[in-house]
Amino acid sequence: MKILNAVFLKSVTSYDNKKREDLPEVAFIGRSNVGKSSMINRLVMQKIARTSSTPGRTRSINLYKIEYEFKNAKKSFFISDFPGFGYSKVSREVYQGWQEMIEQYILQNSNIKRLIWLFDGRRDLDELDNILMEWLEDNRIPFSFVITKIDKATRNETTSKKALFNKIFGPEHVFIFSAKSGDGRKELLSHIFNVVEQ
Repeated sequence: MKILNAVFLKSVTSYDNKKREDLPEVAFIGRSNVGKSSMINRLVMQKIARTSSTPGRTRSINLYKIEYEFKNAKKSFFISDFPGFGYSKVSREVYQGWQEMIEQYILQNSNIKRLIWLFDGRRDLDELDNILMEWLEDNRIPFSFVITKIDKATRNETTSKKALFNKIFGPEHVFIFSAKSGDGRKELLSHIFNVVEQ
C-alpha cells in the first residue's frame, strides 16, 4: 500500500451523506495543540493541513481525501480532523457547541471505521479524557490511541507511557508518533490502511 495523493476538500460543521462520496473514513480527535494537523501532513507527506501555534483555532471539521494504491488498484478514503477539545480560553457555549457538533458527526456517520485519539505524551489522563473515554465506550466507537510529540520526551518516558496505555487500551490499539522525526509513521499508516480495508 502507498499514498498516491492527498487533498483538503472542505470544512464542515455537520455530517451530510448526500454531499459526499461513499468512502471509508478515519477521524482524528484530541486536545487543542496535540498535533493533529502536523500528524496528517507527516502521514501523507504533503502539507495539506494548516498548523497553528494558537490552540483552539480550528472551529470546524476539516475533511481530507486520501488516494492510495492497494493490490494494483487505486482507492480512496477520508480523514476528518476534529476541533481540539479542552482549550480553556474559549467560552463554555463555544465549547459545548463543538462537543455537540463532534458527537452528532460521529454518531450519524456510519462510514467512520475508526477514531484516532491523539494524546500528548507529556501529559497524564484527566477528567476530560475520562469523559471522552466513557463516551466512546458507551457508544461503541472503535478507537486507537496515539501518543504524540515523542521527540519532546526521553525514550524512557515514552516507553513508560506506552506501557501504561498498553494496559489501559491494549497494545494492538496504542501507537507512538512524532510529526517532527516521522517515528511511528510506518506503523500508524499501516494500521490506518488495515482499518479502511476491513
